[in-house]
Amino acid sequence: AGLATLARIRQAQGDQAGAVEAIAEAERVGLSPALVALLNPAPATRARLALARGEVAEAARWVQERGLGPDDQPSYPREREYLELARVLLADHAADRAHGLLERLHALAVAQGRTGSVIEIRALQALALQASGDQAGALATLAEALTLAAPEGWLRVFVDEGAPMASLLGKLLTTPAGVAVQVPPAFLDRLLDAFEQAGQAALPRSRRGAALPGLVAALSARELEVLQLLAAGRSNPAIAQELVISLDTVKRHVTHILDKLGAANRTQAAARARELGLLR
Repeated sequence: AGLATLARIRQAQGDQAGAVEAIAEAERVGLSPALVALLNPAPATRARLALARGEVAEAARWVQERGLGPDDQPSYPREREYLELARVLLADHAADRAHGLLERLHALAVAQGRTGSVIEIRALQALALQASGDQAGALATLAEALTLAAPEGWLRVFVDEGAPMASLLGKLLTTPAGVAVQVPPAFLDRLLDAFEQAGQAALPRSRRGAALPGLVAALSARELEVLQLLAAGRSNPAIAQELVISLDTVKRHVTHILDKLGAANRTQAAARARELGLLR
């Protein structure tokens, strides 16, 4: 495990030869045949390093040798391996095949309360959604992953996904419409610095001041309608009458809007919406 971690560190530092050397040494360690993948990270790490070098075919061969398939029902002990399978599918432009696998991995991690796994899986789901053309879903999913990661200061889980993640993060920080997800600016600065140091700048330094202070994903069409009327000073009964919906439905929409905009009241929500350019 120590050598596998060392390999990841060397890869992050740009020392590809040192990374290969460390993982090769890890694979020479004698292991019990009963040792599960969870306790032996070396094989999955080798596949991860191959992907980082752009050697998708080598990683795909590893997936085949391990007998992994996107329709499998993954278990926690083999989670590392199935995450690499998802990465191989994404690298091979098969995001649609990765969706179901990632959903099953996410459900299992949530059920078992494993936040670290949820963060990593959500990051990959965001990339899969982006690759499938669902940008709104990708932004919302990445925002959720960042919100979970910020208190722990997790950076490499995003940076190690390379250029696709850097591109998606840049879109998340500059899309001027959607739901505000509060992430500490200091965490965002550290994350942007880490991407820049890895040679995958999510935002040029000249544009950082223009980035939104929060993160954005999409409001629903109905929530945007309610928001417009809310900002115009309409009462809940007036909104219900104008949109021909029940008062309870209006109240539910207003609650969701306040939560998503990180606002304590209607006035703050309207102000935040103007900052984000949500109001016509």
